Amino acid sequence: MAILFSLVARGSVVLAECSATATNASAIARQILDKIPGNNDSHVSYSQDRYIFHVKRTDGLTVLCMADDTAGRRIPFAFLEDIHQRFVKTYGRAVLSAQAYGMNDEFSRVLSQQMEYYSDDPNADRINRIKGEMSQVGFTALSLLVKPVLTFHGC
Repeated sequence: MAILFSLVARGSVVLAECSATATNASAIARQILDKIPGNNDSHVSYSQDRYIFHVKRTDGLTVLCMADDTAGRRIPFAFLEDIHQRFVKTYGRAVLSAQAYGMNDEFSRVLSQQMEYYSDDPNADRINRIKGEMSQVGFTALSLLVKPVLTFHGC
């Protein structure tokens, strides 16, 4: 599994989190939350051993995930964007006053499902999915061109 841990926070207040494995990711994530400078929107990554912590902060809401170092950046940041949109759509302005772990019971399931999807489903990587679709279109177009040529026997 490529994405092993994720959380959603407002400042340093964790609102929901999920871990797919027993690690110290939660403790490291809290240290990262405390060290992210200012309230500006940002997309950053931090390395810790063979794991990378990817962070997306938008409008005061921080979404963070820990992925193994083979996951690259594209899939983890697609995951973070997806989680941010789902969280805002689900809770709206309630995030502004929510208590620590106030959304954990409900949203940790969403985190878990999406971590699994972005880690295991090839359709999660849009670029590779589109390349595959274009390859299939090219193959289909080629077979449509080749088939009539192969079946034409002339006069």
